[in-house]
Amino acid sequence: MSDDMTERDRRIDLQTREIAQEAKLDTDLESMVPPRWRGSTVLVVSVILLAFAIMIASILF
Repeated sequence: MSDDMTERDRRIDLQTREIAQEAKLDTDLESMVPPRWRGSTVLVVSVILLAFAIMIASILF
């Protein structure tokens, strides 16, 4: 009985690995490089923050 259970576990493990490979979930997350901000992204965020600062300053004064 225990041999059937371990074989069943092996089949489930193999099936789970195949599903993870198909879904591309089997990558090593620690080896991924975090995204870098491009110059255009920094410019857009800066303009938005500047606009918010101007709006808040115009409300206060």
